[in-house]
Amino acid sequence: MRISETTNKYLLRKGNKELFIEEVKNEKGERFFSVTMIRRSKTANGDEWTLDESGYKTIDRNNIDADLKKLLQSLE
Repeated sequence: MRISETTNKYLLRKGNKELFIEEVKNEKGERFFSVTMIRRSKTANGDEWTLDESGYKTIDRNNIDADLKKLLQSLE
């Protein structure tokens, strides 16, 4: 599966954890959600990679897509 587009990026704060959720589409137009907690990491050559959080929106639980709401309920 190849990701062809990232349509939305969300940040969910849950206790002392932060979840980064990306809504992506594959080449067939099917929609998926990718969930990660990784904010920074060291690469094999010793460099440090840091996630650019500027494009992430904080989730408003009262006004979200039904599929995203279903995903969040499964994470709780």
